Amino acid sequence: MDLLPELVGRRARRAISGEALDRKTIARLLEAASLAPSCFNNQPWRIIAVEKREGNDCYKAVAEALTPGNSWALAAPLLLIFATGPHLDCRQDGGRDYSFFDLGQAAMALQLQAQREGLYAHPMAGFAPAKMKTALGIPSELVALCVMAVGKPGDPALLAEGPRKSEDSARSRKPLGETFFMDSFGVAWQ
Repeated sequence: MDLLPELVGRRARRAISGEALDRKTIARLLEAASLAPSCFNNQPWRIIAVEKREGNDCYKAVAEALTPGNSWALAAPLLLIFATGPHLDCRQDGGRDYSFFDLGQAAMALQLQAQREGLYAHPMAGFAPAKMKTALGIPSELVALCVMAVGKPGDPALLAEGPRKSEDSARSRKPLGETFFMDSFGVAWQ
């Protein structure tokens, strides 16, 4: 199969360099996210870009909200906080709140652009949402769903042993027949 090189090469790597990203690069990443499709073009994503720079209390606050297992992310020059709320997008019957789906599409578009530019973009769920929302002034009706560390490739030798081992481990995916179905649920894709 002929798959997009950005999809094939994308990995959630942790060895991120602390080298700053220029504003044009950050703008391209955000522009890529803005081009993601959304229900009725509602664009329900709210993405907060927090740069690592001297005296940036917001970066410190985001760092303090991360779980200890994500301490590797503190090397990243850019942390992106992805937030949304059901009221920002289509709400369909059966609990189908499209804002979360559309936020995920924006996150993937940003990751593919990062991959194209030779950057690492690693999404994380490990953080204290209430602490993050308070620190960054995120409105109570929004859900802070994800933090993404973004930066240039760094030195894997600087990582702790656990993250370092996963850095170049074989990429594994479940067989298509386990998560994809044909005609009805439970009938494995062939």
